[in-house]
Amino acid sequence: MDMKLDAKPAVPAAPVWALLIAALAASFAHNFAEMWVRWFPAWSDAGASLYDRVTGGESYYTHAPLVPIISLMIALLVIRHTSIPVRPRPLLGGAVSGVFIFIHLFGCLARVNFVSGFAMIGLLAGLILMLWGWVALRRLWFALFLLAFMVPLPEVSIAQLNFRLKLMAADMGVRGANLLGIIVERPGDANTVKIWHEAGIKTLVIANVCNGLRTLISLIAFGALYAYVCRLSGWWRIALFALSIPIAVIANAVRIVSLIVVADIWDAKVATGWYHDTSGILVFVLAFLLMFGLEKLVLSVRKWIGRPAKILPLFHGALRSEQDEGQWQRLVNVARRPVAWTAVGLAVLTAGGSWWLNRVVPYVSPVGQLKQAVPETLEFDHATWSSVELTMDEQTLTILEWPDYFYRSYTREDQPKTDLCVIFSRDNRKGTHPPDLCIQGGGSDIVHAATVQLNGVPGRPDLPCRELVAQGGGHATYFLYTYKCGQKYTESFWSQQLGIFLNGLLNRNASGALIRVSTPIPPQDVREGRQKARERAMGLMAVAIPHLDRTLP
Repeated sequence: MDMKLDAKPAVPAAPVWALLIAALAASFAHNFAEMWVRWFPAWSDAGASLYDRVTGGESYYTHAPLVPIISLMIALLVIRHTSIPVRPRPLLGGAVSGVFIFIHLFGCLARVNFVSGFAMIGLLAGLILMLWGWVALRRLWFALFLLAFMVPLPEVSIAQLNFRLKLMAADMGVRGANLLGIIVERPGDANTVKIWHEAGIKTLVIANVCNGLRTLISLIAFGALYAYVCRLSGWWRIALFALSIPIAVIANAVRIVSLIVVADIWDAKVATGWYHDTSGILVFVLAFLLMFGLEKLVLSVRKWIGRPAKILPLFHGALRSEQDEGQWQRLVNVARRPVAWTAVGLAVLTAGGSWWLNRVVPYVSPVGQLKQAVPETLEFDHATWSSVELTMDEQTLTILEWPDYFYRSYTREDQPKTDLCVIFSRDNRKGTHPPDLCIQGGGSDIVHAATVQLNGVPGRPDLPCRELVAQGGGHATYFLYTYKCGQKYTESFWSQQLGIFLNGLLNRNASGALIRVSTPIPPQDVREGRQKARERAMGLMAVAIPHLDRTLP
């Protein structure tokens, strides 16, 4: 039985709801601003047209702006068509809300946006439980669950998953093409495939847009929505949702095979041109058809074996009856109860805490201190190298929140240049950024990535590093980098970020740095050129680290 309201409530409901919504919006405004840039990477380009700002850049969450709209529509349909008694659970709802408020504030303190994004969903669940009760949460769970597909994963995780999926896509494409009689191979650990043809060898690069990650993320969201409304029920519905992952992989594999076939029949230019763009749309059509066909197959097989599925209405057992007349008014009028003011108070406190923790306090480093860390002339790779100073553009420094840095290019006669870049911040972990993101953001593709140990560094017998090979603009570049966290070095961005955060909490040395060496790979002999580039980069890294150890805290 619903709790009855006073006949003449002292406080109207509308202002209370307005306060609650405004406080929640203020609590997560910073997070939505960051998510918006992830949804539309070109949005910050103020000089571009609206169309270019929306469609430009490389985003894996182009579906994300539709998610909250669809979620709201589902919630409204559920409230309109199902029975939702108003039985507030203030203690349990308050406890759940408190847990997710803490997680959100922790995410603000650590400046990890996706944590706050998921915490917002948990906080909404807690508020529903607090204001309307357990039954309401059971009715609205899917609308909340769907919101998870608008929260972008960390860019570092996306970049790492990107490379693995590119290799997997290349392997699947090679195997599929071989089954069709096309002679094709993937050399070593590169994300390129070589097609052996009578006219010669054709090379096809599996770029980020071909790896299937965008298809995977979007199709999982669609799979969740389709499983919610499909004619299956129980475990069959869960299985259909789970199968959206292999369906996305299979659909993308078919696309890669078709690209190889087109490159074999015509050339790589056609495969990477108009056909590449067209097949990107067709892969979604194929994936959707596979989902529809899979549901039809399950229904047909169950009917064939004599165990037909019992098809029930979407809201079976929860539809509204005559007793639920005035349900909308009861749900709205809960704002007149004291529990609503408790919810508003929690939201206001969350907004204040979020604003305080999201403030950016610029760090002012001693000008020129870092530039004096490493000499302008160094001995490595059995020769003497001189250097010239380079500068970073203002946009990059703004993204990194203006850390202290130096960027120097070391040269010697008859040898490719070797650049050393050191980015340092005393107490701001956002000052360092994975080179993978900058490389891909600059339009290049990472064709090789591996963890290596640099030996022979004075005072550090084994220095963990990560090496990358990037291709773009008709040339290849070798990168070698490591992260410094306090007095330790690591090849893992996440280990460095966690170390800086914990050191800051414990009032220890919370400084961090990125040390990156890059050098071009001559196009004449890629294999030998890569090895020589590795030797140059490791030589410069080995002599630079002792100087940095003496200078950086």
